[in-house]
Amino acid sequence: MAFGQQRRVIYRFLATAAAVLLLAGVASAQNRTTDTLADLVTNHQTLTLGDKVFSDFTFQNSGLTSFDPSNIQVTLSIVGGTYFLTWDGNMSLTSSSGPITADLLLGYTVTATGGLIDTIDASFTGSAQPSNGAFLAVDETARDANGNVVGTTHLDSQHRSDSFPINPPQRSLRVTKDIGFAISNANGGFVTISEIGQSFHQAVPEPATTMLFGSGLLSGVLYLRRRRR
Repeated sequence: MAFGQQRRVIYRFLATAAAVLLLAGVASAQNRTTDTLADLVTNHQTLTLGDKVFSDFTFQNSGLTSFDPSNIQVTLSIVGGTYFLTWDGNMSLTSSSGPITADLLLGYTVTATGGLIDTIDASFTGSAQPSNGAFLAVDETARDANGNVVGTTHLDSQHRSDSFPINPPQRSLRVTKDIGFAISNANGGFVTISEIGQSFHQAVPEPATTMLFGSGLLSGVLYLRRRRR
């Protein structure tokens, strides 16, 4: 094959690859990225963005005085190349006497189509009053497709965020959050959460980076064609 023909073949390949990457990025932007917890669970909905798919959402509420899954908004987003999953809404236990406890169990499955998840960040925004008579704890567990535990962490009123490794890294994870609310004060109190956060990390280019790469690749192809002409 002559050099000119080889160059034309390379141009066509690069242009096709760039177009595929850009179209994939545009398609991902049209996917569902927010929904109520009630709809996600009842109608088996998924949230999808870039190379992340979140599915099989579940919840179990025991004893909370304020918790309405139709008012809990679950949102998937990308900030600075990092994926975030958040639950926003009122999840609380309030009582004029104690002791009293409640529990909330949240679950979901995350699948990364473009690599292996090797780290998860967990966090929450909330409070417990009085400080010496109310308690809040979040125990988080990540399991692989076979149900084996590959990562855990524990959060409480003094320790509201943590990063924990997934060992070994996984393409698909089942994540559960066991959130405990307790009021031991005889005069009561409150324990409340307004937001639960999660972020995910992997050692491969994220879709946003891939889109930028695709744009640069396409620009390079167009430049070479103009120069050739």
